[in-house]
Amino acid sequence: MKNKEFWVFLFFLGTLLFNWPFLDIFSLVLPYYLFGVWTLFILVVGIVATLKETKGRDTDA
Repeated sequence: MKNKEFWVFLFFLGTLLFNWPFLDIFSLVLPYYLFGVWTLFILVVGIVATLKETKGRDTDA
């Protein structure tokens, strides 16, 4: 999967996770769900951005 395709996939995954069906399913523990999913989402974005940056440095040399 190319980098641009992954960012689009990540956008739609975030839209799905923070949309009505999932928020309704986890309504009893909504604050924990939001905190956990948001934290995982930020970690995934950070890891992917870091890997892309390191991969770009390796190919430049």
